[in-house]
Amino acid sequence: MKINKVLFLLILLSSIILTSSCSKNKQDEKNTINVYLAEVVPGVDPISISDRYSHAVARQAYEGLYEYHYLKYPFVISPVLAEGMPEVSKDGLLYTIRLKHGVLFTDDPCFKDNAGKGRELVAQDFIYSIKRGLASPLASTVFFYSILSDIVVGADEYKKAAQNKKGFNFAKDIPGMMALDKYTIQFKLKKTSTYFPGLLTRPNGFVVPKEAVEYYKDDFKYHPVGSGAFKIKEWEKDSKIVFVRDPNYKHGFYPTEGEPGDAEKGLLKDAGEALPFLDKINMYILVEEQPRWINFNKGLLDIVVPDKDSYYDAFPTGGELARNLADRGIKVAKRQKLEIIYYSFNINDKIVGKNKYLRQAISMAYDGQKHNALFYNNQAFVANWILPPNVFGFDPSYKNPYRQYNLAKARELMKKAGYPDGKGLPPLNMLITDSIAAKQIGEFFSKSVSEIGVRINLQPRNFGLLLKEITDERNFQIVALQWRADLPCAEDFLRIFYSKAFTPGPNDSHYQNAEYDRLFEKASEMKDGPEKLKMLNRMRDIAVEEAVLIPLVNPSIITLTQPYVENYKPHILVGDVFKYVKIDNKKRDETQKKYYR
Repeated sequence: MKINKVLFLLILLSSIILTSSCSKNKQDEKNTINVYLAEVVPGVDPISISDRYSHAVARQAYEGLYEYHYLKYPFVISPVLAEGMPEVSKDGLLYTIRLKHGVLFTDDPCFKDNAGKGRELVAQDFIYSIKRGLASPLASTVFFYSILSDIVVGADEYKKAAQNKKGFNFAKDIPGMMALDKYTIQFKLKKTSTYFPGLLTRPNGFVVPKEAVEYYKDDFKYHPVGSGAFKIKEWEKDSKIVFVRDPNYKHGFYPTEGEPGDAEKGLLKDAGEALPFLDKINMYILVEEQPRWINFNKGLLDIVVPDKDSYYDAFPTGGELARNLADRGIKVAKRQKLEIIYYSFNINDKIVGKNKYLRQAISMAYDGQKHNALFYNNQAFVANWILPPNVFGFDPSYKNPYRQYNLAKARELMKKAGYPDGKGLPPLNMLITDSIAAKQIGEFFSKSVSEIGVRINLQPRNFGLLLKEITDERNFQIVALQWRADLPCAEDFLRIFYSKAFTPGPNDSHYQNAEYDRLFEKASEMKDGPEKLKMLNRMRDIAVEEAVLIPLVNPSIITLTQPYVENYKPHILVGDVFKYVKIDNKKRDETQKKYYR
């Protein structure tokens, strides 16, 4: 396989840094976990977090009012900085939230008036944090603030006024978001919203102190100052992030309940214990799969997700864990992700955007089952629609008529489209990310649709440029995308077709349909139930007939952990929350001596 020289050096450097770092820090250091991030993290200012890796870093140092319960499924919201769940008025429009007393920010030089000691977190800190996001151009593409603007009284007016910064008073109140006293916040909504409490779990709602923002200025994103269980001790931007336990953290406890089977797996033996258990987290930046897999097998990483190439090293028969890993006591956890991988058509384009028969033909010419086998080791769920498993409205029996692989019907649709056997159709530009895996998948897609005469011009871009081309230039015809849930509800995915969510929102295709919009807005105010389900199915039928996108797979995640890692349960929405994880130091010593030294 041909590999870019710079990329090769980066892979080699990553391996060297990890190995030498672990030797220097003594891999068996007590209460330390060694994990990795698959991308360089571009800072963790909560107002601009939109990727999973920044999210993973931020969640260790910052907190919000609520989080999704670590162990329970289906999804249950639990208080973090809030004292309890919101008090909601009978009409569902007024939310009153009381804060825990005595929660401290981490010690930091930004607290000059407090001699560098972390001060108490209060209601006004939340108001400041959210208003800062609404007013910042950094947050213009962030889902959290667009939804907040849509449902909180006065938030949209504040956001629009802040865009014209000249003479704008940032201290101006937002009538729908007030600090009633030192420990009480109140939100007033314009309309009922079934997903508003879930919105308060998002990382963009994490609380930051004004002192830190003003002290660090442009470098604030590399100096998190939060109330979380850990604080950052060291950040080598391209290689490593080191967290240590925050001694100010006193308000978190391990959950006392879980889902069936958790107790038997030992996940409740620390019920009610004070958090965190770890003293240190080493997060290494390893951008390619090979060094991650090698370092896990050397005992230098404690958790790994086997990717496409290493999957069969871990599961040589496609099912059972490899004997050498099983003998070590390696643990396996598998969860379905709340995520959809798909190809989206540009509805603004004069060729694919104006011809639904062409879009239908391309969709039918691509084999979803083979895609799953080649690129997901048959471990993903082949998607027929945008909703993934574990979300209300998902129907495992539904068959999308344009996602049933059928070349004969696809060729008939090409004739209806006016391009029999592709005659007269110019090559279609397809944006993909510039990763090796994305290029392999893109090449397979190109080869597949060539069977009906469609030629694809693959255009690899780094993620930042890809987003810019989708949002600003829009000179593409097809783009490879994924959407990972911000909230575990149907609306979070169905917004992909909502006309008021054009880029920089999730509607990258710029599809619009008045009936779909009307149903979306009505369904968003309804609780899950039979009537709402009818609306969701009607919305599905509208969008499927237009073949706005090609749903591919809902991926699952398989995680391997070393035998001494305890209380680890990968959360399919939140990701890794290491305040709950524990290291059995005695077992670590035994494992290291027996297998890794």
